[in-house]
Amino acid sequence: MNKLHDRPRPLLMAHRGDPVHAPENTFASFQLAIDSGADILETDLWFSKDGVIVCHHDDTLDRVTDGNGAITEMNLKEIKTVRVKRSYCGQFDEAKYPHEQIPTLQELLDFTPADVALALELKDPAFSKPERAAQLIDMIRPRIDAGTVMLLSFDTGLLWAARQVEPSVWIGEVSMFSPNPTFAGNGVGTIYQAMKSNPDYMKTARQHNLWVCPLDPMPEERLPWYLEIDVDAVLTDHPDVTRAALTKLKQQ
Repeated sequence: MNKLHDRPRPLLMAHRGDPVHAPENTFASFQLAIDSGADILETDLWFSKDGVIVCHHDDTLDRVTDGNGAITEMNLKEIKTVRVKRSYCGQFDEAKYPHEQIPTLQELLDFTPADVALALELKDPAFSKPERAAQLIDMIRPRIDAGTVMLLSFDTGLLWAARQVEPSVWIGEVSMFSPNPTFAGNGVGTIYQAMKSNPDYMKTARQHNLWVCPLDPMPEERLPWYLEIDVDAVLTDHPDVTRAALTKLKQQ
């Protein structure tokens, strides 16, 4: 991540923005994360029925919006009629955010400052198609060149489809329990229990030139350990709390 190499580690990756304080994967959530000093905004990508890439975690609208139905079966115009109201970990008054829409990837690219990186988790199986992978790569090419974008997925086939289009794109494997970090891409993320189960986890990751970000969106209790083992980034659902905790620990 070229633009981020000079920043103190661990970098702060804002999981769906700031979903504790605003509806997840919305501009309100992303702006709160930026205001809290997030280095990286993480979001999730799907295609609409008419082929537009949108930022939304689930394959349906039901959990966090006032609408329902499958994202991939709706045109962008239909998707834009719903309002995002909730988060999986929200602690806010829904009435405070009456107008939040599902962003498109292009809108997020236009919105995000150049010095804030993007971590784009590929959810839609359609990213395995060469033409869809090429569509994504074309959109993010300026950030690939700048070193401020990473592609993530639990499904590594989607990542390798993107690599087929652009060999230099940064890719990272996300997994629930993977104690042996040997992915042939650029980065890995798994739950801290998997990391702790292998005393040589970080050594192995470094031997494979892998960037490490634990899959742990409430990381405060484990921040001293993450600093000790020198992870590259920490994931967080509340960037303000995590940033304050990191600052305090580094001052000790």
